[in-house]
This record gives sequence, structure tokens and C-alpha cells, in this order.
Amino acid sequence: MNSPVLRKLATALVAVLLLFYIGYQLYNANYASVQTEVAEYVSADDPGTADVVQVEGLVLRKEKVLTQEVDGVVAYVVEDGGRIQKDGTVGEIFSSQSDAAAQQQIEALDEQIADLERLGSSGNVHNSDQESLKNQTQLKLADVLKESLGGNFSSMQESREELLYTMNERQIVIGEAQGFEGRIEELKAKRESLAASGKSVGKIVSPEAGTFISQVDGYETVYSYEDVKDITPEKFEQMKAEEPVETPNAVGKICGEYNWYFVCSLDPDDALKFLQGTSVTLNFPFVTTQEIPATVAAVNQPDRQGPAVIVFESSRMGPELASLRRETCQISAERYSGIRVSQKAIHFETITKTVKGEDGKEKTITKEVKGVYVLHGTEIRFRQIIPLFSTSSYVICKQYPDESDDLMTDETVQMYDEVVIEGTDLYDGKVVK
Repeated sequence: MNSPVLRKLATALVAVLLLFYIGYQLYNANYASVQTEVAEYVSADDPGTADVVQVEGLVLRKEKVLTQEVDGVVAYVVEDGGRIQKDGTVGEIFSSQSDAAAQQQIEALDEQIADLERLGSSGNVHNSDQESLKNQTQLKLADVLKESLGGNFSSMQESREELLYTMNERQIVIGEAQGFEGRIEELKAKRESLAASGKSVGKIVSPEAGTFISQVDGYETVYSYEDVKDITPEKFEQMKAEEPVETPNAVGKICGEYNWYFVCSLDPDDALKFLQGTSVTLNFPFVTTQEIPATVAAVNQPDRQGPAVIVFESSRMGPELASLRRETCQISAERYSGIRVSQKAIHFETITKTVKGEDGKEKTITKEVKGVYVLHGTEIRFRQIIPLFSTSSYVICKQYPDESDDLMTDETVQMYDEVVIEGTDLYDGKVVK
């Protein structure tokens, strides 16, 4: 290294490497690439826009147990969740299981005969539009598949019957069937044969109008329907510890009121999400896929720092809902609409802003605000957000903030903004490639 030439070459090489390093650092600081995601608008009807609370609770109804006074096998003539008038027949009693089964077959045959006779006597069948009937068939088939996949088998039976009727109607219109007289006679003959079986030996009559439920769980006389809106946290814990009481010869029950209640206990933070009179949606995931509309009937919280009993009221009824008692429920509180951005895009920045005070004089205020970085061309800008609802994955932000939101930036995140979700050394005004 004593050679002047070698020393000059080494010095030049070190200088080049140093310049390269400095240039690389400057490039990274000012022209580093970022990854963005387009901000999208979501409405309150979209999935994932509701604040969901999962709880264990009790279902209370105004229930009167029905008993069987005559020995025998009961064949119900009203399905679970069906309406019955006062003094209406809920079920018939037969001497044997075979006689009861025969009666149920007779009722099914009566329905089939009535449908086929209606097809034969309808003057509009031959004038029906083939394309319309084809579309109806496809829609009703989709209904059957939907009910089947959702596990709503009682509803599926009704959809299946409607599909069969539409298919038969289409057969007549396209000329593949001239009528169903032969089939009707066959069904009538089968009915007459079954009718020769043993007659009923008694009836189960409803003492009042209401909704029929065949299942009796023993809590009908344990829980009080009249006091449901006054249940306290202490009372609710006592109710959960209650044991069922058996009613001898019970064969079902009548719910005399349309409205029923779901009662649960929530901690103070979750209780704040529910106000009396507001609407919510109940979902019982282990029973049905239906979303049940309900109203907050009462919020009972003696101690604001302690648990609260929330009472939800609904009038929706059906075969699956008729069996509810002690259930897991997912309660969708308020639903939100706005601009959805990823949690990865959220940052905090200290913003300084000059404003006019009440005295008309200008003053400078500094605040730390939550926001996102938005890409404009080759430059990123910080935009404040007003969060409405958040999960571990995303935040739904207010689309149109107002004066009460105390904005510190000139603009907020908007639909279709390219929001930065990955990048290093981010700051307002940074140039990126």
C-alpha cells in the first residue's frame, strides 16, 4: 500500500462505496415503496358490521301445560309453533300407535288430494306462462335446498310441497300430463282403507288461543312470565339454579301470548351497548340459522359497576324457536355503515392546528389523533378517522364527520382512497415510488 497509485485507488473506492451507501439511505427514506389497500364503503346490512355479544340465557313464555286425561297414543294435528284457537283440537288420542300413524297418513293424503283437485279445477293452469312456471320451479327448488342446508327441516317440508305443486302444474301446461284423476282415485282408495282403522278415543283441546308447543321441559311452572321485565341480576342467578318440575301426563303446552323473552346477564361494559327500546337481532346458532328481530324490553342494573340483566322481547315464532329454553345466543347490537379500513393501516400522529377561540382570537392546539396514510400520486398524506366500530381485523369509520367530531386534519378517509397498510418511516408528505 506504499504505492501512490494504490492509495489513490483505495481512497476512490472507499469514496464510491460511501456515496452509494448515502444514496441508498436517502432513497429508502424518500422513495421507499408502500403497500396499499382501497378503502371501501360497507352498509349496515353487510356481514361483519354489527357489534355481536355472545351470551348464555333463558327463554320465557306465558305457558299453560296440556295434559292427557285418556290413555292412548296422541296424534297431533297442529305442528310446533302453529297457532290454535280456544277450544281447538291440538291432537287426537288413539288406542294404539298403528291407529295414530294411520290418522297421520290420512291427513297427509287429504292434503295431496286437495292439491291435485285444485290443479284439475283451476281454469288458469292452461293459460299459465311456461317460462314463468319454469322460473318458479327453479326458485322453489332453491328454497328447498336452502332450508335443507340451514337445517330448517319443518320449513323444508312446506317448500317441498310447494315445489311439487308447481312441477305438477308445469306438467299440465307443457302437455306431459292431462290430469290427475287416476292418481286422485288411487289416493282416495288408500284413504278409505286407512279410515277403517281404529277411531280416536279422545281429544286434546286447547283451553285458550295461542301457539302450540309439543315439548314440555318442566320449567313452565318454574319461571314467571308476568315478572320477566323486573328480573334482577340476583334473581337471574337464582333462576339458573332452579330445577324443572314434572307435570304428570303432559302432552304439550300453549303459549297464550305472541311475545316471548330472552333474558341474560351482561358485564357492565357490554351492558352499555343496549338501551331500552332499541332494536337488535338474536341468533341461536345451535338451533336455527334464522336471525330473530327483537327489542330491548328492559335493562336492570342496580349497581352501575356490576352486572346487568337485559330482557329482549320478540314475537317471531316457528317450530325451531318453539323449543328454545336455555340457549347460547349471539346478540347483534347496533349495526354500522361507513368506510372500512384495515387495522394494519391505523396510526397515531400528533397534529398541530390553528383555530379561532370563542373570543375570535387565533390559538394553536396540539392533539394526538388516530388516522391512516393515504397515497396521492407519489406522496402520502395523513388523514384523521372517526372510528364507529372495530374488530381485530378492521375499523369502520364515519363517512361524513361533522363539527362535533373535532377534526384536526382538513380531510378524512374517503371511499376508494388508497390506504397504506405496509411501509416504513411513514409521515405526512413523504414521497414514495
